[in-house]
Amino acid sequence: MAKARQRESDGRYEASLCAGHLLVWTWRKFVVGHADCPVLAREYFAFAGEQADDLLIAFAAFLQALGSGSRRTMTVGHPHCAGLTPDEQQILRLIAAAQEGEDALLEAHLSWLVKGSQKEAVARTVKMLVMRLNACGVILPEAAYAPPPATALLEVVR
Repeated sequence: MAKARQRESDGRYEASLCAGHLLVWTWRKFVVGHADCPVLAREYFAFAGEQADDLLIAFAAFLQALGSGSRRTMTVGHPHCAGLTPDEQQILRLIAAAQEGEDALLEAHLSWLVKGSQKEAVARTVKMLVMRLNACGVILPEAAYAPPPATALLEVVR
């Protein structure tokens, strides 16, 4: 996943925080009702500087639209869990597709995740989020796809 750019001038941001994980952690904090977490605010400030509030607002708007338009209840991990759920991975891929300008891939993700009547609203909010991420210099990696293996993984034993 993409790493946040480091702040050269003032040295506030020393860690190699993964941008995708910060977004997932934010989503998880929002879901459990900890949107006002001071650690979250500090990380966003270290990550995005003066644009931190705008980035958080754009991400919250995207999550709001996604929650309203989702075809099903999405699975979100616990804030302290290291792994990513399949839904969290798909959301990162959706954001990456929007950031790369892969309109067909973005449309496919939206069709899978969002009701038809809500696709336009979610698309608008993800594009706003991408604008904010780009303004902060954050580029998510392209979605990796691993095709299924050519041979069976299980061997039949008699």
